[in-house]
Amino acid sequence: MLMKKNGSVWFLAGVYAAAFLAGVYAYQVAAAFWTGFWPMLVADVVATVVVWAAGLVAKNASTYDPYWSVAPAVMAGVWMLQTGRFGAVQLMLLSVLLIWGVRLTANFLTGWHGLSHQDWRYGMLKEKNPKLWFVTNLFGINLFPTLIVFVCMIPAYFTVQSTAKVSVLSILGVAMCLLAVYLQVTADEQMRAFKAEKKPGEHIEIGLWRLSRHPNYFGEVLFWWGIWTMQLGADMSRWITILAPMAMTGMFLFISIPMMEEHMAEKCPGYAGYQKRVSVLLPLPQNEVPQPE
Repeated sequence: MLMKKNGSVWFLAGVYAAAFLAGVYAYQVAAAFWTGFWPMLVADVVATVVVWAAGLVAKNASTYDPYWSVAPAVMAGVWMLQTGRFGAVQLMLLSVLLIWGVRLTANFLTGWHGLSHQDWRYGMLKEKNPKLWFVTNLFGINLFPTLIVFVCMIPAYFTVQSTAKVSVLSILGVAMCLLAVYLQVTADEQMRAFKAEKKPGEHIEIGLWRLSRHPNYFGEVLFWWGIWTMQLGADMSRWITILAPMAMTGMFLFISIPMMEEHMAEKCPGYAGYQKRVSVLLPLPQNEVPQPE
């Protein structure tokens, strides 16, 4: 199994190297026609299509999963090289993106067993609408998350463009990002420990999971609010970019969480009670649910 996983990891490495090279070429072509962050959007989409095509070859849509965490730091690094700005604010931004990205990618690789292992959600989507799987795979699983993350990187673009010095908001944004990573690490480790001893039909309700039904998702949302707060500290005039973290929050609240909740309710008989007691996203004290007399 270890040999198979190692081979799968090397396959992913080759796919992402090819996606990077395709993205670089697309960026250079697009830069001849557009300025600002638009060439990066073209490169991002082209790289995603390469990863999607590789997933078709491997018959595993999870080939895309690391893209979420790998692409942002690459984008920020390219923008910094393009502008030649390597000030404290820019380095703080790149640092939190790298910390978050490396951690999230490592977490994926820890839980991924290789090309024979695909996220259960993808299999469910394929089973529900097999005739639409080609479209669902390309646009729903690959391009939609790419576009959401790109939108959330627009504040990062303006942070890189800025010549502002470190501010209170910049520091607050970094603190939010680091707290978000800490929450994700803690939630993932608690879930990993729970799964090692869980019995069929049980759901987790320990640690952070006693305060939030999805503390890992809360950490993800908080991270992008932190990126936006850093941009606000560097360039407050572009406050309208608040739409970026709002889009990420909406994706989790209206797509990711409902899908997970439905899945858990089917698997775990006691999950309905857990839903009544525990906040869906924000870590909050448990609600007191009246017991039947």
